[in-house]
Amino acid sequence: MSSPLLLAVETSQAQGSVALAAAGRIVASRGLSAERRHASELLPAIAELLRETGHKPADIATFAYSAGPGSFTGLRVAATLGQMLQSALGCGVVAAPTLEVIARNTLGYVPESAAGTSPPAGAPQRVAVILDARGGRIYAALFELRESQANEITVLQPAGAFEPAAWFAQLGAPVWVMGEGLRKHGAAVAATGAYMLPEALWAPRAENVTVIGSRLAEAGQFCRPDQIVPHYIRPPECEEVYEQRRAEARRRRNGV
Repeated sequence: MSSPLLLAVETSQAQGSVALAAAGRIVASRGLSAERRHASELLPAIAELLRETGHKPADIATFAYSAGPGSFTGLRVAATLGQMLQSALGCGVVAAPTLEVIARNTLGYVPESAAGTSPPAGAPQRVAVILDARGGRIYAALFELRESQANEITVLQPAGAFEPAAWFAQLGAPVWVMGEGLRKHGAAVAATGAYMLPEALWAPRAENVTVIGSRLAEAGQFCRPDQIVPHYIRPPECEEVYEQRRAEARRRRNGV
């Protein structure tokens, strides 16, 4: 009997990807377009991977998706696919935290040099991942990487939405920082004395989703249907603007 198949989807940022894994090993993977066309490309890419590896949709035992934070549309596409597959195939669904998906890119990475202050020798151990949350805020989380313990990652500070300067100030040292949020906040990060990891490591990958998804599935941490949702942390910008306008309208009606 073949090993149960895990399908992983990463659509939290501009460049998406999909991967198949069995028995903890990547069977096949594929990148999507960098033009945020996740909705139109995702199903054909999955169908091609299944066909190329000799599998059928019914072989999928677990669906793992990168749950966020990230692109509102991309996260919604992945969660919707999870709901569909659970309903149609009866497969288990697990939600991988996107910032941990990104942090796993640093496992095995030993820097030769880094921007700013010369880094300490050896692989990064404390890694912060930041994304731009707009409105002057960031999504961020802090991790400890332990390559000597089967490449385990410990969450030191869970993902949240923060004011950048205050969050950077409390990081302590030494810490490495990665993620597309560096494009906007790189100068503020450098001012704290932190070390910035190269852009080549910033993109989340479906291969990392398979690792986290396998761990969650083995622990039985499957999502109920109502739990297969994006992890937005904060509401979409359009919803925030709508609520602000409603609040302003209420104040005008009340003469405030």
